[in-house]
Amino acid sequence: MILHHYPTSPFAEKIRLIFGYKNINWQGVHIPMVMPKPDLMPLTGGYRKTPVLQIGADVYCDTHLIAEVLDARQSEPSLRAVAGHFSDIVEHWVDVNLFARAVGYTFGALADVLPDALLADRAALRGAPLERDALKRALPLATQELQTQLTWLERALS
Repeated sequence: MILHHYPTSPFAEKIRLIFGYKNINWQGVHIPMVMPKPDLMPLTGGYRKTPVLQIGADVYCDTHLIAEVLDARQSEPSLRAVAGHFSDIVEHWVDVNLFARAVGYTFGALADVLPDALLADRAALRGAPLERDALKRALPLATQELQTQLTWLERALS
């Protein structure tokens, strides 16, 4: 199994943690955080997000699919042992809602030090500009929204 990823990707970290949880041996290929990704794009047919799992000639994109493939290939310990398919709901909430709030907060808090290439790449990915001043102005709301999400999570886990 080969994971195409970059070290600071939170989605790649999710898959790396699953590898550890399931005690699966794997190899990693580091890919760039931003475009261009000349080795990844031909492998995936144009998919640019991280991570990508390669098993022989099979290529899996999207962390949800990758997790399902890993669980099918090595069923124990199961990723669904405690929560069953309810974990799909939690996974979606974390990947979409919590992640978006965390990115909004992080980009606002670090707006002055984020690399230009990262901002340009993420603006191209979302199809809208990412301007440093706008990110900083949005920080109070982003902070409030992230705190709300984290409060919900804390209540659910208690």
